[in-house]
Amino acid sequence: MTPQARLTGEPIMRILCKKTDTLVGYLYQWNNGDLQPAWLNDSMSDVRYAPMLEAA
Repeated sequence: MTPQARLTGEPIMRILCKKTDTLVGYLYQWNNGDLQPAWLNDSMSDVRYAPMLEAA
């Protein structure tokens, strides 16, 4: 964790369940470089990270 305040964050990766391949959260990167998962429900350990889909 950095001493600089977290002011803004953006999702940089999708967090997907390895078993069902369903979306379970997003990985955010904050303005100070910190990374933080944001879970849609309960946190999970058996996950994989995938790049964000680009808008068409």
